[in-house]
Amino acid sequence: MSTPAPQKPHPLEFLIGTWTGRGRGYFPTIPSFEFFEEVTFVKDPAGRPVVQYTQKTRRAVPTQDASKGELSGQGEFVPAGPLHAELGFIRLPGWSHEKCELILSQPTGVASVEEGKIHGTTVDWTATSIIRSPTAKPPHVTEFTRKWEVDPESKTFKYLFSMATESTPLQPHLEVTMTKVDS
Repeated sequence: MSTPAPQKPHPLEFLIGTWTGRGRGYFPTIPSFEFFEEVTFVKDPAGRPVVQYTQKTRRAVPTQDASKGELSGQGEFVPAGPLHAELGFIRLPGWSHEKCELILSQPTGVASVEEGKIHGTTVDWTATSIIRSPTAKPPHVTEFTRKWEVDPESKTFKYLFSMATESTPLQPHLEVTMTKVDS
């Protein structure tokens, strides 16, 4: 009987699992806002160099003092209705430990292909292709980047999402800090 070949470490093992946390969004054309986010990364069960990516964002609203029916004023927030979602796959051509691709779709009518560079537990993404459905709401996104940073010791995942639209240059839009809730 032969012994199974040793498993190579997955290039994105540091991402695998579910992460939750809170973030804030800002952009010159909209009011700033807070949100709760959940991101899940799942290795391909067939062992292929693919990771499934699911992201869900819910609006954060201030809590209310139940006894008075007023906002608490304590800076506490609770999740409310859905705000955004993304679903897609990260591809690791040739099981690369340096480069990857993110293929995403959004319910807003936008789909994208992004190229990523892996540096330890950081991935820098740049959109190389953005397409939209005929009914996607303007102003249309024309460019975006993401920076994902995982601190394995503290089990935190931070990201910065920057974007440009037809009427604004590339600039930061979302900042999130999450903690790992399962593997």
